[in-house]
Amino acid sequence: MEIDAIYQSIQQWKILTDAFKNGNQESETEILNYLNQGTHFSVSGAEIVEWKNNLANEADKAIHAYVGIDQGVLKFFLIDSKSDADSNFSHILVKEFTRKSPDVITGIDPDLTVQPPISSESAIYRNFTWNMYGSPWLKVQKTQPFFQLIYIPFDDYERLNLPDNQLCTCFFGLTNESQVTGPITDYHIEIITVKDLTISEISKDAQDYSTPRPPFSISTIEDYQLLLKSHAYL
Repeated sequence: MEIDAIYQSIQQWKILTDAFKNGNQESETEILNYLNQGTHFSVSGAEIVEWKNNLANEADKAIHAYVGIDQGVLKFFLIDSKSDADSNFSHILVKEFTRKSPDVITGIDPDLTVQPPISSESAIYRNFTWNMYGSPWLKVQKTQPFFQLIYIPFDDYERLNLPDNQLCTCFFGLTNESQVTGPITDYHIEIITVKDLTISEISKDAQDYSTPRPPFSISTIEDYQLLLKSHAYL
């Protein structure tokens, strides 16, 4: 996609979420429909390698997953944090939110082990929480800053050690900071990443330290140039 079309897509999401926060009833249903339009998107090992090269000399390594609407389709625009801060938009990956079943991956090294931040059971539970309680969660967002992107630590991808041609699967979840069951107001949306996901087995490697933005509690707003330029686009 051309950068102007990406700007427009991100701006369309902001227009919709602003209408929701201003009390437009129809926009609430529309947002929920978009967020449930698909189940996941995929990222390849080769794409992760490109991010790794771009972030090689950075202390804070992250992927910014912007949300946009393009011709009625929810899309994610992924860019590494260095390229975003530098306004270098030649490295944006466009991902459609899809319901197409993830590819069945074969040839995974059975001896390859990593230490996942969360268990596969936790990943499934968080996705289940999103699917069951996404609607009441959305209702309480009227009094919260509505997310425009999700900040994903690069470790969530790098830790998977994917071959170039292998895909990982990224999907929504709901979680809270304390990891203790509490009111829906304590929960935030997140993107969870797993190495392989088939009907018979979900990988034991579930990566997730992702957080929505806003609020911009870690980096400054200046690090999110795609957001600033999209919101300023006319």
